[in-house]
Amino acid sequence: MITKARFSLVILSLLINFGLMAQNKDSIAVMKSANNFVTAFNNFNWTAFRESFTDDATIFYPFWNQARRAKGRQEIETSWLTIFPEFVDSANTRKLQISPKNIDIQLYRQTAIVTFHLGDGVNSLSRRTLVMIKEKRDWKIVHLHASSVSDDKN
Repeated sequence: MITKARFSLVILSLLINFGLMAQNKDSIAVMKSANNFVTAFNNFNWTAFRESFTDDATIFYPFWNQARRAKGRQEIETSWLTIFPEFVDSANTRKLQISPKNIDIQLYRQTAIVTFHLGDGVNSLSRRTLVMIKEKRDWKIVHLHASSVSDDKN
């Protein structure tokens, strides 16, 4: 579980990175929704995690064995539960340590694009893009694109 201190550092980092954009209510709401998604993922909180997505969301996973577009809630949920069975293991004590870096939010009316990196950029680097839409008052993921970059020299 993320400690209060670490959560505060993440929020502070986001506020600094967004500068003037943090003044915008939608930017703050998008930031909160993205943070809730990452927190739910780190803790394998299935209910909060699945609520992060729209019913018609699409996903491109970074794994070769999932090298296709997953489309719609049922297909996406089946994929997640196959990749991470920890979501359904109530005794699970495993926690992920997803820590987004270089977060950027772009707002376009009722749509937001959230991009960030995972990894240290030396041994590993993965990219994530969340396309979010505002449904009623909540920001939900309508598309998640996950990719990993490798150094072909090794």
